[in-house]
Amino acid sequence: MLKGNRDTIILFAATVLGQFVLASECRTQISPGKLAGPHAFLEGLTNCVKCHELGHGPSEEKCLDCHLEIKLHLKAKRGLHYKAVTLDRESCISCHGDHAGRKFQMIHWANGQENFEHEKSGFTLNGKHGQLECNECHKPELIQVDLKKLQPKINLDKSFLGLKTSCRSCHKDEHQMQLDKNCRKCHSEKAWKPASKFDHNQANFQLTGKHLNVECAKCHPSLPKPGTQGTFAKFTRIEFSSCVACHKDEHQGKFGNDCRSCHNTGGWREINPNKFDHSKTDFLLLGKHKQVTCNKCHTSGNMLLPLQFDSCVACHKDVHAGKFKQDCKSCHNENGWKNRGQTIFDHTQTGFTLHGRHVGLDCVKCHKSGDMLKPIKSKQCSDCHQDIHEKQFVLREGGSRCESCHNEQGFIPTLFGVDEHKTSRFPLTGSHLATPCVACHKMVTAKSGAQVRQFIFSQILCKACHQDPHLGQFSRNNPVKACENCHKSSGWSILQFIHDRDSRFKLEGAHRNVACERCHIAVNVTNAILTLYKPINPACETCHLQKKLR
Repeated sequence: MLKGNRDTIILFAATVLGQFVLASECRTQISPGKLAGPHAFLEGLTNCVKCHELGHGPSEEKCLDCHLEIKLHLKAKRGLHYKAVTLDRESCISCHGDHAGRKFQMIHWANGQENFEHEKSGFTLNGKHGQLECNECHKPELIQVDLKKLQPKINLDKSFLGLKTSCRSCHKDEHQMQLDKNCRKCHSEKAWKPASKFDHNQANFQLTGKHLNVECAKCHPSLPKPGTQGTFAKFTRIEFSSCVACHKDEHQGKFGNDCRSCHNTGGWREINPNKFDHSKTDFLLLGKHKQVTCNKCHTSGNMLLPLQFDSCVACHKDVHAGKFKQDCKSCHNENGWKNRGQTIFDHTQTGFTLHGRHVGLDCVKCHKSGDMLKPIKSKQCSDCHQDIHEKQFVLREGGSRCESCHNEQGFIPTLFGVDEHKTSRFPLTGSHLATPCVACHKMVTAKSGAQVRQFIFSQILCKACHQDPHLGQFSRNNPVKACENCHKSSGWSILQFIHDRDSRFKLEGAHRNVACERCHIAVNVTNAILTLYKPINPACETCHLQKKLR
C-alpha cells in the first residue's frame, strides 16, 4: 500500500517536472506562490496531494483530516463552520486561500473583519458585547477546548475557535457559586449593573415598606474572595427569620424577638396600636391619646424609660400659665382640649351662666384670644353676636336688646308672637292672624348691601302688602276711598259697604234685587280683567239701553 502510494507520488512528480521542462513559460502554474506561514511545513511538490486531489483543487475532506478542531464542530453540528460547510455547502477555499506568501492571512473576511456577521457563529453580539473588539473575547486564556490536542500546530493567539457561549466561560463568577449558573436570570447584555431582571419578590425574603429603599449592601455584606484581595457580596444563607438578625433590639429583649408584634416595615415609628396593649403599662390610653405616635411621649426613643404622667402638664404645655390651679381634668378630658362643657367646668362662677345653645359652644368661640382669664364683654348679645337686623330696632324702646324677641334656646323661633304684635303699630286681626310672618316681612337689600328681613315699615297701608284689584278706581277719583272703607281684615269678600250710604246711586225699587255684576260689569283694561265700579254714569240708559240692545 505504501509502496503503491509512493510510486504514484513519484509518477506525479515526474509528470509535473516534465511539463515544467517542456513549458518553462508556465512555471508559475505549478505553484502560484509560497504557502502561508501555518502551511509552510507542506511546502514542496511531494506534499501537494496532501491537500489537493489529482486533477482537482483542494479537498475539504483532506482539510478536515488535518483540522480536527473544525471536524469536531461539524460533528457537534454547531458553530460557523457547520453552517458554512454542511448547511451552506461552501468550500474551505471560499474563505481560506493560500499560495500567496508566508505572511498571507488565510482568513478571508468578505466585508472586513470588523463587519463580520457574528450571528452566523451561533452567538449574536447584543448590548455591551457589540461594542467589544474581537481580541477582547478571542484570546487564549478564554479558550475552553484543548485545541492543541486536536491541532498541535494551531496558533491560539490567532484562533477564533474554542470559546463557549455561557457567561462564566468568559466572565468571572462574582457571586462565588452562590447563585444559579444562568447569569441571564438576573443580568442582561446591556450592562452588568444593575441586575435589571432580578425580582426580589422571587427570593425567600420579599421587600416591603422601608426595606424597598435600603441599599443592597446593607443586608448583603462584602466578604473576602478566597486567595485574592477582592471581595464579593453575600447573597445566600442570610438569616432573616427575625428582625434582630439585622436590626439592633432597642428593647434589649424585654419585649421578645418578634418585633412585628408592634412594628411593621413602614418604619420603626409606625407602631400599630392594635398590636401593642398599652393597658399593660401604668398609663391607659384613652381618647386622643390612642392616636398619638409613640415617640410623641417617648421622645428619647427608649420605650422602657419611665415617664412622668401624674399630671397633664408633665407632657402638655399649660396654656393658662398656672392661673388655674386645679387639675386639667376639671375642665378637659382625653377626647380633646376643645371638648369642654358646663358638665366639667362650672361657668356660673364667672358671672355668666351658660344656658341653651351657649352650653354646647366651644370656649374659644367667645374666648377668642385663648386666654380664659381675660375678661370679655357679655352684657348685651351684640357684644358677641352680629345684628342681623341691620339696626332696624335701635330706635325702639329698650334699644336693640335681642332678648326682647329671642332667648338662648335658639334664634328661631322668635318670642315675638301675636300678643306682642298687638303692641305694635299694626295689631293682627282677622285673616292676618293666620298669615305667615314672612308673607309680610320679606327679604330686602339694606343700605350696607346685605340681604335683611324687613320689620320696620315707613307706612302700614294695605297696598304696602296687597295688590289693588281695582287698579286705582277708588284712589284716582273723588272722594278717595281707602281699602278699609269697604273691606275688613276678617276677609276680603266680607264688605262693610252700604250702597245707599256710600255711593251716589241709591238702590230703590227693583234695583234692590239686581245682582251687582249686572251693573258692575267686567271689562278688559290693559290686558287685565277689571270689575268696573267707578266712574259709572247714573243715567238709566247707561244700563237699560245696553240691555235692550242685547
